[in-house]
Amino acid sequence: MFLISGCLLALLCLAPEVEAQTGGATTTGTSRAFNPAISVNGLFLGELSSAEEMEEHEEEHEEEHGEEHAHAHGGTEEGMQVQEVELQLSSFVDPYLKADLTLAMHGSEGLELEEGVVTSLALPASLMLKAGKFYAALGKHNLLHTHQFPFIRPPLVHERLLGGHGLNEVGLGLDWLLPIAWYAELSAQVLNGDNGLFSAPEGEDLAYLGHLKSFWEMGESATLELGGSYVAGKNSHNQTTQLAGGDLTFKWRPVRRAIYRSLTFQAEYLYASMDHGDESETEGGLYVLSQYQFARRWWVQGQYDLFGLPKEEEERDHRISGLLAFVPSEFSSLRLQYSRNKAEGETFGEMFVQFNFTIGSHPAHRY
Repeated sequence: MFLISGCLLALLCLAPEVEAQTGGATTTGTSRAFNPAISVNGLFLGELSSAEEMEEHEEEHEEEHGEEHAHAHGGTEEGMQVQEVELQLSSFVDPYLKADLTLAMHGSEGLELEEGVVTSLALPASLMLKAGKFYAALGKHNLLHTHQFPFIRPPLVHERLLGGHGLNEVGLGLDWLLPIAWYAELSAQVLNGDNGLFSAPEGEDLAYLGHLKSFWEMGESATLELGGSYVAGKNSHNQTTQLAGGDLTFKWRPVRRAIYRSLTFQAEYLYASMDHGDESETEGGLYVLSQYQFARRWWVQGQYDLFGLPKEEEERDHRISGLLAFVPSEFSSLRLQYSRNKAEGETFGEMFVQFNFTIGSHPAHRY
């Protein structure tokens, strides 16, 4: 009797562990093994700027390009605001597919689909196929969600060429890990062409992207990555727009003090050539940034932005930014940033304070 009671007690104790290992089942008989991992990220922002100069700058852009284009240039508004709330769901569909869904609310503009993509897991020859709505493989910064930006606002060249949301399109993509001695990945993507640069009047016109990146380990503490991108598609004049870019990223993190010290240096250049039929236009720019972690929870960062590189000096826009970040854990951060802008002959400053938090299953950071 005591033996039977003991066995029953042992089975009851082991039941949760067995359920966890096998995926388990609810009282309805439905397995929990494929339930999605869920996370929510929130961004709260406060901004101060040189009000008069900033208003004049925005009014000039609004008159020249329209209200929507001017808003994309500004990126944020003065005062305090909920910058963004983002809901992420990620799960394996089956042994062959993985699905990721991101819903975002920018301020009070309502909920929108930021990413919804299905990725293959078991293709041969180191191939990976994806389909849905995603950030195109254009350089480094375009792949980032807002809460992953190194600085509060995107680089000038991304704001001016791609707008506030970057090159984010419905499409198909194929990645191939090249069979060579170092890490090299080749990506080919076909995009719907809904971005301002590739907004063809006929819906069947698409944009085509190619991206190659190579990655090397430079000893046990440092890595170097080089990348190149090219996109081509029809524009609103039913002519061709071409966008090319290159990027370089160096990272250093000492193995024995990895949680206390690290350094990142990154540079990226984008160049666009737009054919309007009776005339053509070229635009381009770059950014250079550095991030240094000097203590377990503290970071200091600097960035220089330049837009209008093919043009004369008086037609170029500049921005210099400095940022101090307090990062208690991977789930939260508090950042203070100051930027000095020179645009269209006007100079103005901006001050930002941003609080960033994540709850739920924390998604992996991009390297």
